[in-house]
Amino acid sequence: MPAAIPPGLGAGGRALWRDIVKAHDDLDAVQLVQLQEACRAKDRLDKLDEILRGEVEVWTTLVESSQNPDAAEVKIDGALQQANATANLMKQLLAAMRLADPETGKKPQYRGPRGAQAPSVPRSGGKVSSLDRARAAKSS
Repeated sequence: MPAAIPPGLGAGGRALWRDIVKAHDDLDAVQLVQLQEACRAKDRLDKLDEILRGEVEVWTTLVESSQNPDAAEVKIDGALQQANATANLMKQLLAAMRLADPETGKKPQYRGPRGAQAPSVPRSGGKVSSLDRARAAKSS
């Protein structure tokens, strides 16, 4: 039985939920939470898009220029910046779900946390990697 659409989602969020749940009926609890947040992000994107496509006065204002009192400056509010940030968030949430390709059944490769990592083999004793040999040769 497919997971029920969470209450409070808009049309875009509901459509995204239905499409993903229809294609992937084996979502675990973590994936369902990620999907719900992605659907909320989709709804926010839809709202921001309405603002950005709407009347100019909705997302811009004319203010007196600080440089020249006879001129005006156009100030753009944060809607476009927020839309870009929300789109990136939605992309990350959907990617984090690691959904299998419906045609091949393959899941995307898991990439763990990035950053400095400890060497897998202690430098004192054990096998010496080719990287360790190259470093040793370079320092000699």
